[in-house]
Amino acid sequence: MPKCLYVLGLLCAAGVAVAAEDLEFRAPAAAGGAEMAAAMRSLAVRALPVYQNPNRAQFLTNLSALQMVAGEYPAADATRRSLEDVRAGGKPAQRIDMALIYDLYARARALAVKNHTPFEQTFPQVFRNAVSGLSDRDAYTLDEWLTTPLSVFQENLQTALERLRGQERISLGQAVDLTWTYLSFEAFRSFLPLTGPLIAEDDERRYIIDDNVSVRTPDHTSISAVVVRPRRASTPLPALLEFTAFVSPRNDAKESAAQGYAGIVAYTRGARPGAEVPVPYEHDGDDARAVIAWIAQQSWSDGHVGMYGTGYSAFAAWAAAKRPPPALKALVVASAAAPGIDPMRLDRIPGMPSALYRRWQKHTTFDRYWQQMMPYGKDFAHIDIPVLTVTGYYDQREPGALYYFTQHYRFDPHANDTLLIGPYDEQAMQRGPLPVLGGYAIDAAALIDLHELRYRWFDHVLRGGQNPDLLQNRVNFEVMGANEWRHADSLRSMSSSAARLYLDGVRRNDEYRLAGHEPPARRFIEQKITAGGQGSSPVAPAVLARTLEPRAALVFESGPLHRPLRLSGSVSGRLAFRANRSDLALEVAFYERLPSGEYFQLFAPPDGVCTSGAVERHPRVVAFKSDRLTSVQFPTGSRLVMVLGARWGAQHPESCAAQGGTGGPAPARSSARLDVRWYADSYIEIPISR
Repeated sequence: MPKCLYVLGLLCAAGVAVAAEDLEFRAPAAAGGAEMAAAMRSLAVRALPVYQNPNRAQFLTNLSALQMVAGEYPAADATRRSLEDVRAGGKPAQRIDMALIYDLYARARALAVKNHTPFEQTFPQVFRNAVSGLSDRDAYTLDEWLTTPLSVFQENLQTALERLRGQERISLGQAVDLTWTYLSFEAFRSFLPLTGPLIAEDDERRYIIDDNVSVRTPDHTSISAVVVRPRRASTPLPALLEFTAFVSPRNDAKESAAQGYAGIVAYTRGARPGAEVPVPYEHDGDDARAVIAWIAQQSWSDGHVGMYGTGYSAFAAWAAAKRPPPALKALVVASAAAPGIDPMRLDRIPGMPSALYRRWQKHTTFDRYWQQMMPYGKDFAHIDIPVLTVTGYYDQREPGALYYFTQHYRFDPHANDTLLIGPYDEQAMQRGPLPVLGGYAIDAAALIDLHELRYRWFDHVLRGGQNPDLLQNRVNFEVMGANEWRHADSLRSMSSSAARLYLDGVRRNDEYRLAGHEPPARRFIEQKITAGGQGSSPVAPAVLARTLEPRAALVFESGPLHRPLRLSGSVSGRLAFRANRSDLALEVAFYERLPSGEYFQLFAPPDGVCTSGAVERHPRVVAFKSDRLTSVQFPTGSRLVMVLGARWGAQHPESCAAQGGTGGPAPARSSARLDVRWYADSYIEIPISR
């Protein structure tokens, strides 16, 4: 399971119901050091006699934290044992939770006090006793928690201190919250130096690990790989493979083995230190197929291989599926990179030749260079294996992920491809969604463990297990603001109707009007952008922001809604304009303006509108359909906001490739200013669902 999914939970108090008491406290300058330890111990000692909470479990949870920070470790250990009984309610726990970390810490500290021995001796003893009875899955989860970088906790503690800077007294509730934040930092600072050897010792007992595998390809190149298998396996296993260009300390092969699979992570040519020069992308499909063939030949393999990945490694999975080998049975692809289609974010691999990177810069659109590496056109008709596609409304690579999904169904209407999409960015695909994204508090329904979903889906496909409840149809999407998942059999059926809004030229304050009726056709908006306004992107500074900063862009706003509205799908429209330059690139962004006045971004980054295919009329006309999906519940009183940005002198946006345009450089013009007239018969169409 992704460790950072739980980090915020480790820092939060378990609910605080307290008496109206204020305590003296002056925040020390730094999170570490003797001054901080003394201040926190004094605070905890004074908070202990007055802390109350009618909820028994919450009371014991917070009481134990105060006792530990106060140095009363035997009492804290006894409190945590009482808490175990309360939480269990007489029933055995199904899975471990993060409370185990504090159980281990309190127990080891109490044992050190009882036996007059150092914590460095008692913690290993307590750790071994605890993990010996855990399943591989639970032990892996605990390992991930225990290896969270100390900087996470130190930064959170420092932030908490800065919030209290200048105060001389704090509430009891603030004292309990600060106690938890400090306890997390202090506990991890104490045992992090000890966990590495202990985890390695436990891994040796649980797994067969070969981190020096070399697989020969048909063209006699060596592919480096890591293989991890559960020792308890008595029969051949299905295998899960990630093929990546990035060597990471995180061991996803071990995670797969903890789930009962043979876990393999293979690396692109030259990614790991050796004689090979790094060559990402170009050979990935062939090399991944060679690794799959090698896996199928091993005695520990049952001949069934699933591939998974995020970003680059999701691209590699699709590259392998371009000509699927017999042993490849399923794909789970999250935030899949699609070079030339999604915004070009080609990361340079350490040690990669400069010539190769320069070659990428010559192919910034979806041309033949990329088409031969990944599925294109009729290639999708031959991909007859189940696929789970995962992306997010704030995922930079959402257009690429949707390219694979839509093209799969375009060339095979009977494809078995399932989409899951929600309020996630590309980072959430790696570490799981966090409760807050860019100032927006994500719905509780969307806070799912994406790694857990991956393995339960593989269990369904490769082992005949139950399909996860969340994946009820081809398209599964979370409705932001409604706190619910919805399910549709196609992208089109996410919505049941559309509302057309015109870019009216009537100005209100700093915005123009989005009108529900067609205004006079000859009405227009004059926009002039000088070179100083070039490159401005029509985005707010966060997902949820108090203000917009459109600069070289126009803002259009609807009237307030008289009843709730649910927007689900892709925004489309028609833009009629006259410009003094042909090398025009457009971007659109959409927001909900809440009754509070805040702006909620419906998707990010902004969507590019390809103008190279505009009909050459007077004015020019371009039809567009967003490459991005979103779903949001608008409450009564909210407004829809569109921000339309324009720039010139650059290559057309990547959306031109997705829409069939060339995407090549536009001819240069001498004008140092962009003059555009936007005509009032321009409109957008909003997909609405019941």
